[in-house]
Amino acid sequence: MFSLSELGQHLKEAREQKDISLDDLQQTTKIQKRYLIAIEEGRFDSLPGLFYARAFIKTYAEAIGLDPEPLFDQFRGELPNPQRESVQLPSRTERARVAPKAPRKRPKGSPFVSTLLAIVFIAIIVIVIYLFNQGNIDPEVVEQPDTSENVEGEFSETLPEEEEPVADEEEEPVADEDEQADVEPEPEPDSISLNFIESQGNVSYYELVGGTLEAIRIEVSGTSYIDVKNALGKTLYLSNKGENTTLDFSSEEEILLNFGASTNVNLFIGETEVEFPLDIPHQKINITVVNEE
Repeated sequence: MFSLSELGQHLKEAREQKDISLDDLQQTTKIQKRYLIAIEEGRFDSLPGLFYARAFIKTYAEAIGLDPEPLFDQFRGELPNPQRESVQLPSRTERARVAPKAPRKRPKGSPFVSTLLAIVFIAIIVIVIYLFNQGNIDPEVVEQPDTSENVEGEFSETLPEEEEPVADEEEEPVADEDEQADVEPEPEPDSISLNFIESQGNVSYYELVGGTLEAIRIEVSGTSYIDVKNALGKTLYLSNKGENTTLDFSSEEEILLNFGASTNVNLFIGETEVEFPLDIPHQKINITVVNEE
């Protein structure tokens, strides 16, 4: 059984055999030199967070020409477990300033359409009554108005001098309009918060607050190599065809998405689009689920 210091010593010896200095490694991986030294000395508590340790170790290994997956298998029992760390979350006010908000949808029903239909219907009734009073239409033709809007009415052959029936016909559509105006749309559900942390090398780190990884949607507009791995480095999805797909990783607390041609890809978590912070074709997105307390 290996210790954490032996893992760091293994990486350090491989680096020195390749004649790669810490300064060169810092330039290649974009990981600060003090973190590289902490990895070699097994001081993972000096890193920004334990859930970053695996990503840093993987980036370190790839930069010196080592395959990280056999390395993870060899030191499986000694690698830090990101799920053991208690993540200190910012306050709700701070998260609200940085968290992207899903756009609110307009209610499906529109009172404007109902109001317009009521006005048209009233206008038709007024015109029919006016023509009837002028003697320009046959009373037998005017039996009842158009019932396409489910409003019934009857007209007698002789109308009183006062136009009270017209006022009655005008009041009914207005009542329908008020009833529809009182119906308030259902409240929108709270959106999840996807917080950008930082970018190291070609990896960008996000925290997902208030949601799970159950609806990962990948939309591809061209050819792109895509693979998805969990925190232990296990491959969950692999594609070379560049096809649209929706994936469910609700059982995972952390995933790493690798895109060979990110310019051809749009990434969504539910309805929230994940931005690609780096202006490079090959980049990776690391997402860690953080549960609100």
